[in-house]
Amino acid sequence: MILKVCTEKRPTNLATMSKWYSYFWKSLWKGGLMTIAIVIGVLTLVYTEKFTNQLRLQENQRIELWAEAMSNIVSSDDGSDLTMSTSIIELNTTIPLILTDDKNNVITYRNLSLKGDPLASEIERKLDDMISYAPPLVVNLGPGVDQLIYKNESVSLKRLRNFPRFLLAIIGLYVLLAYLAFSRARKSEQDLVWTGMARETAHQLGTPLSALYGWTALLEEEGVNSAALEEIKKDLKRLQTVANRFSKIGSSLNPKAINILELLNETVEYLQRRSPSSLKINVDSHQKIPQLHIEPILVGWVIENLVRNAIDSMEGKGTINIVVQNSGPSIDIDISDFGKGIPSNERRAIFKPGFTTKSRGWGLGLSLAKRIIEKGHGGKLYLLSSQLKKGSTFRIELNNL
Repeated sequence: MILKVCTEKRPTNLATMSKWYSYFWKSLWKGGLMTIAIVIGVLTLVYTEKFTNQLRLQENQRIELWAEAMSNIVSSDDGSDLTMSTSIIELNTTIPLILTDDKNNVITYRNLSLKGDPLASEIERKLDDMISYAPPLVVNLGPGVDQLIYKNESVSLKRLRNFPRFLLAIIGLYVLLAYLAFSRARKSEQDLVWTGMARETAHQLGTPLSALYGWTALLEEEGVNSAALEEIKKDLKRLQTVANRFSKIGSSLNPKAINILELLNETVEYLQRRSPSSLKINVDSHQKIPQLHIEPILVGWVIENLVRNAIDSMEGKGTINIVVQNSGPSIDIDISDFGKGIPSNERRAIFKPGFTTKSRGWGLGLSLAKRIIEKGHGGKLYLLSSQLKKGSTFRIELNNL
């Protein structure tokens, strides 16, 4: 007997471990790609910064040479050859410079990229930028007479410094768009797979259902116990409803004006009869709830799915509260249990296809429920709150037309 119990529990543990193993490696793969992208970006920025610092040092040396040429011209005798000094000054066509006296009054400037006849305020603003950029070079013209040369980075150096940032931004945008496109295509492919599976399930259910209806008619003619037969008919009707639900997934909806409270009570009554006596399901509303234009078969499925999950979470005992509120733009349906709750690291994944913490099932219930409410009815389905060992509340928002 002990061996049998251990053998029965082992597949459950292996299934759970397999799901978490797959989820772990998927997260690790994404994290690894993100880490590689960050490392590439950092290395690109570091290399470019090192290269631009070298160019900046070269520009500083050129400015020092330019200052020395200015000093030679000012202090030269009439017969001196100033060709070299003049050439050095004229060759600077890229580095922005402002020459001032020792009180920062502007004497002349070069390469400031000013349009037309610049205003004094524009030149002063450029001078303030250069003062904050680097200390000036001092040109001594004689005893007690100094001039100051302020400089800034050339346009080419600024572009080179900003180029890797611009390039990384473009690459990041491209990667983001590619990821979104890939995710959208993968999600569409998953939707097609789930829709195909649902329709095939509905098709497969159709044949045995037809046969069972025939057998119930035969049993009725032979006078079989009517009470048992009525229960069989109810379950057959329920199976037919399930088949209709699967057949409607992915199809165009045919919404009807439905009293949502009646739909809730009908679903709860069915589930209550098939639940342990230790479980109670309450439907409560203190407001007038208008009719909603919905597909009752699919919305009923969503409600049943959420209630069944709550029953599983509470292990078949306790109280499930369903509260319906009219919030104006929408009708809110809160389904609350007092079960084990949902860990914070699982809350973002509970609506993903294939994610489940149960030993059985495909993990499609919440995914399909969200699809039915949000894509099929333009509403919302989300986890409103959850606390470990205290329970969870899911909210359905349906448009109040």
